[in-house]
Amino acid sequence: MSTQTPPDLGKIAYLGANSAALGWQTLLRTGPAFPHEEVEAAFQDYAARANMDDWEHWCDIFTDECLYVDHHFGTFRRRDDIAKWMVPLMATQPELRFIPEWHAIQGNLVINYNWNRWPNPDGSKVPYGEWLNPGPATDYRYQFPCVTLNLYAGNGKFHYEEDLYCAPAYLEILKTWKRDMGRA
Repeated sequence: MSTQTPPDLGKIAYLGANSAALGWQTLLRTGPAFPHEEVEAAFQDYAARANMDDWEHWCDIFTDECLYVDHHFGTFRRRDDIAKWMVPLMATQPELRFIPEWHAIQGNLVINYNWNRWPNPDGSKVPYGEWLNPGPATDYRYQFPCVTLNLYAGNGKFHYEEDLYCAPAYLEILKTWKRDMGRA
């Protein structure tokens, strides 16, 4: 039996909500507006990096000083801290792909509705890694939706991210996928 105390997810979520609120008050009001085409190119780079299974490279999309709020895993204030969390986490699930369903850009803000998806264990349907042309979401059983909010900071980098998703659904889908992959 483990003697480790489980994390208090309520406190993590509470701190994340407060960090997000303060981040929005500060970051949304700072900096110049960048051209739409530049913000779009940065988002496309972000999505491409998220599908390479090279999370160190993906973390480089953030400025050194930034704010990343994940209401399940916590709040991170530096790119290096994001990497220390994200790289080991994603090493445990290299099959996961990030599939943008749609996104909208308003000034420096990118709102992205995306699927976090694992492959069907039987190999059926469209290849799950085809993030630019993924096929209908109904073709996949092992996925959960997420709304990601990013603020663009220039030079191809973002200085804010907030991930909004149902953490219990993520954990249950991952557990079910691993079980079903073991059976396949």
